[in-house]
Amino acid sequence: MNAAARIMLMITALAAQPLSLAPGTRQIARAAAVREHPAVSGDGGAACTTCHTEVTSARVVHGPVAVGQCSACHVVDTGAGVRRIALKGGGSDRDTTALCVACHDDVAERLKLPHRHAPVASGSCTACHDPHGSPFRFQLPADGDGACVRCHQDIAEALAQPHVHPPAATSCRICHDSHAGPQPSQLRARSNAVCGGCHVTAPADRSDAEAAALFGRHAADIVERLAADGSRILLDASLASGHPTRGHPVDRRQDPSRTGRPLDCASCHNPHGSAGAKLLRFGATGVSSLCIRCHGK
Repeated sequence: MNAAARIMLMITALAAQPLSLAPGTRQIARAAAVREHPAVSGDGGAACTTCHTEVTSARVVHGPVAVGQCSACHVVDTGAGVRRIALKGGGSDRDTTALCVACHDDVAERLKLPHRHAPVASGSCTACHDPHGSPFRFQLPADGDGACVRCHQDIAEALAQPHVHPPAATSCRICHDSHAGPQPSQLRARSNAVCGGCHVTAPADRSDAEAAALFGRHAADIVERLAADGSRILLDASLASGHPTRGHPVDRRQDPSRTGRPLDCASCHNPHGSAGAKLLRFGATGVSSLCIRCHGK
């Protein structure tokens, strides 16, 4: 190929490439591509639902939507020279926390706790809740635990095992707070204390106040029924040893099978579900095949 032909080939290739806009020019182009929202007359919901008919069609509707108060969450924004509908309080699709907790002050209090659910920590309230409505309670994307296992596939697999922990099958919210908690995994208390709420102290010996403090509103209508059918674990006065044999530690020791984690009930039992009876971990089908993991080393 001669020099003239090579030059023509280079010119043709360059002409086929898209133009690279300067940063400021790209922003102008994006703004121009945003369709301007029609003018909104009044601040009632009727002005919005004339077009957005799908917003009120769900079985469970968000409170402000139900009373036609779209302006409780939305404002008309013309800051970029284009009329758009924005979220109040500087909220965005990426972070709605400030907007949501302006009304949900109970959630705001829980967000002060050290362990927050990942979507909550990132401000993605809408990862779990539809801000307008859904077929399910709390505007969730599925009913009950179905909303949780959409992301927590490992839990879904555990719940599909032959032996399932009754509280896990009933509601994740018995043991976990869906927004934030004082312990890892948003547990309502230390893991052994949560287990002991049903398996150590008999319901008859536990006051309603103690149950409510640990499990919240689930205590009266769910936990007591589940605890009545649960097995009782005999521990010594320290609650740190005594199961499955006298003197066997269940707390305050390093877990030999889980590096960096303390020994607790979940060292031997899967709190969600297992292939083995008694929710034994590691595929164990009996006590001997479980014990050998630590004592056979």
